[in-house]
Formats: sequence, structure tokens, C-alpha cells
Amino acid sequence: MLASDRLPAENGGESWTGIREAQEQWAALPVLSRLRVVRKFRSLLVRHSTGLAASCAQVRDVEPAEALTSELLPLAEACRFLETQAADILATRFPSLAGRPLWLGGVRSEVRRAPYGLVLILAPSNYPLFLAGVQLLHALVAGNAVLIKPAPGAADPLITVAKLLETAGLQARLLTFLPEDPAKVHDFIRDRVDKVVLTGGTAAGQAVLQTCGEAIIPATVELSGVDAFHVLADADTGRAADLLLYGLGLNRGRTCIAPRRVFVHQAVAPAMRQALKDRFRSRRAATTDISTWVREAVSSALNEGASIVAGAWSDNEEGLFRYPLILEGVAASSRLRNGDHFGPIAVFDEVSNEEEAIRLDRLCPFALGAAVFSRNAAHGAAFGARLPAPNVTVNDLIVPTADPRLPFGGRKRSGFGVTRGPEGLLEMTVPRVISRRPANSRLPHLDVPGQDDEERFRHLLNLLHGDGFFSRLGSLKFLVSKPSRKKNQA
Repeated sequence: MLASDRLPAENGGESWTGIREAQEQWAALPVLSRLRVVRKFRSLLVRHSTGLAASCAQVRDVEPAEALTSELLPLAEACRFLETQAADILATRFPSLAGRPLWLGGVRSEVRRAPYGLVLILAPSNYPLFLAGVQLLHALVAGNAVLIKPAPGAADPLITVAKLLETAGLQARLLTFLPEDPAKVHDFIRDRVDKVVLTGGTAAGQAVLQTCGEAIIPATVELSGVDAFHVLADADTGRAADLLLYGLGLNRGRTCIAPRRVFVHQAVAPAMRQALKDRFRSRRAATTDISTWVREAVSSALNEGASIVAGAWSDNEEGLFRYPLILEGVAASSRLRNGDHFGPIAVFDEVSNEEEAIRLDRLCPFALGAAVFSRNAAHGAAFGARLPAPNVTVNDLIVPTADPRLPFGGRKRSGFGVTRGPEGLLEMTVPRVISRRPANSRLPHLDVPGQDDEERFRHLLNLLHGDGFFSRLGSLKFLVSKPSRKKNQA
């Protein structure tokens, strides 16, 4: 029976007990044994790539070629990353004896990575295979069982993944699908799971985090971005314009790290405007749908004096328009600047210098990704390091963030925690520390307190951490001259 066909009954505990038992058996396997499933899955992924790409494309309303490059290829790379790196990342760490505190003589410690147990993945619809797929593989490789809730209408690619994983040797009880209805998720968070991983919008994040808070369940949440796009004074405006239109058009604008706020240095602002106009005229504009509030915000901005840098706007009740759309002169209070509209629309601002660009960038309550353009890549990187976004690309956009070796996550209203990379794999685990002494070792902290202990400990603290050679030498002489408590008691 496929994992996608099974949902344990709420009125009986046997199925849930079975999932927990399966997870414990899975976690007891060596990491390399779990990775054999991933290796076989990667091979099956390639074999079934045509059908999977078509399934993803149908969910996203894009061409299969775009689904191949934006979902299947990075998912396969994520598999290979795990196959080659996961065993080392999850290996037990043994702290060096050289750095052990003096007062812990005889103690040897180790830090193991233990799975949470049952991880709930709340999957998005914009990249249903790649985003949820990587999280699923990381959770499984770390030793967890997984509950996964697809976004409404986006289950088919993940159901295929479940079939392929079972074909690769994964026990069916390790992967269970939940109903697509978001309202039912909260009961599972309260009663069943040990960790939640969510990729979604702000409203969904707030609702899930409220339930996690009530149940004291840890969560990793990657929420929307309203990403900044910085064009510095020495930028190649043609390259920047190409990538701005690419980022707005990718997946019809439904990309969390698509550019939404464009800051252009005044020295290159005229060239940037012209480059955008030229490139938009040379391309066939597609049609997409946007939410009611976004349509109203655009109309309001235009009525209040904003102008169109590139694109065309036709307000209609169906919420359809030709994209991408780049507006200039948008009010500071507009939700187009500070709302996660998830549409192929960007706001253009001309700035006088880099400090102004950084100041305006920091006003946004979201911080997920940012792009910087400069002919001096080192300067662009230094500028990017000052931005609030934790994922910055220089002279490129979006694509480098799919590197499986890199963590990805947000700050501020864009969430917290990371997925992908070594850090994302470790987020699917908890550290388990084991410290041990020999059974017959002496335990000085059980000694009866003596009258000189305060002075002795003060000198010990000074010897180990104090300033000044002679001061520390004096403490050493004191400790050597004073008999130990054991001798005193004798």
C-alpha cells in the first residue's frame, strides 16, 4: 500500500504506533544504509523525469522544461549532496581533550545527532517537488519519519516521489500524506508531531506558529520575501535588466525570492530604465493572475502618480494582467513595498548613493533574498554583506540559491531556521550529549565544603582566566602551598 493512500485512523493508536516503531527502526540503521535509498531514488528520479516534469508543470502552469531545470535538476543535486556529505555531517563529534575544562578531569564527552522522530512538512505549491522534496530527503536521511501535507492541488508530484522512494526501499510507514485541507493540520501539530517545517506565506506561517507555540513544538519556517534588487553605480545595466525580467517572469512571478524592490544608483538609473523598456518590447508578455489587493494597490499607485517603467497594466475584475510590471514613484506606505504579494511586480527607486539604498532596504519588514549588481564583484559582495537578507547573490539572481551545499532561510517576517545545506540537515536533528566518567573516578564536587574553599576557587579562577602574569603566578603559588581538602579531611 502506498504511503499516499494511508492516513492512520484517529480513533485507534495502532497505525500511529506502527509509524513510531518504523521510525525507531529506521533511525537505528547506519546513515550509509539510509543513504542507499537516496542513491536508488536518484536513479529512479532520472528514469521518471519526463512524467514528473509534466506533473510539476501542470501544477505550476509552466512549460515542462522550466520544471526540469527548476525542480528535478536541483532535487537530483540535493540527493548527490546527501550521498556524499550526510554521513560526515551527522557523525558523532568528540570534543578535544585539549580544550576540556580543568575541573572536568576524567570526563569524556560526545555529541550525537538524534532525529526528532516525526517531522511534519507543510509543502508549497509554487515549487512542489524541489522545496518539499529536499526537506523530505533531509528528514529521512536524518532518521525521521515524515508526515507531509501538500498544498491544495499540488499533491501529484509528491505522490510520485513517495512511490519512487518505496521502490528504492523506503518502508511505507515512514512517509504518510495528510489531507490537503490546511485547517486539519493544527490537530496533527498538537497531538502527533515532533517538529514542523513550513514553506508558505505570512498568514499561513502565523497560524502554524501559533499552534506550535501552544504545543511547544519546534518549527523551521520559510515565509515570503519582498526581495531587494540593488543596481550600483558601476553596474552592467543590461545584465541587471535581463535578470530583473527573468526573476519577475520565472514561474509567472510565483517565486519567494523574486525581485520586488529595485534600488538603482542615480548614475545608471536612466540607462537602467531604457534597458528595461527595450527588453520588455522585445519579449512576448505572458498573462498571469494576481490577488484582489495587489490589483487594487497597483491601480491606487497609478492613480496617485506612479508611472510604469516597463510592462503594461490593464485593470480588470478577473485579476489578469500582462507581466512583468515595474512601477516608479510608488508611495512609501504602499503594500507593494512591504507586502508579500507574490506577483511579478517590482517597485523602482532611484537612489543617490549606497547608504540611501541600504537605508531604504532596511525599512522592509521582510528579509529573505537580495541581489547586487556591480562590475566589481568584491565590492558587490561587501555591499551585500550589509543588507538584512541572509541570501545574497552578486551579478546573478535566484539560481545560485539552489546549490544543495548552501543553507536557505529567512529573517524578520520571512521566517527563521534554514533548510538545505549541512545546516538544513542538522535542523532535522537534535544534539544528544553524552558525558561519561570511569566508574571508580573521584568526584571532587561531592567533597564536604571547607572553610578555605572560597579563597581557593577565587585563586583557581584567576589562574585560569585572570590578567597579568605575576597575578596568575601568585595564584599558582597559593594553590600549590595550600593543602587539598582531601588532605585536610585526612
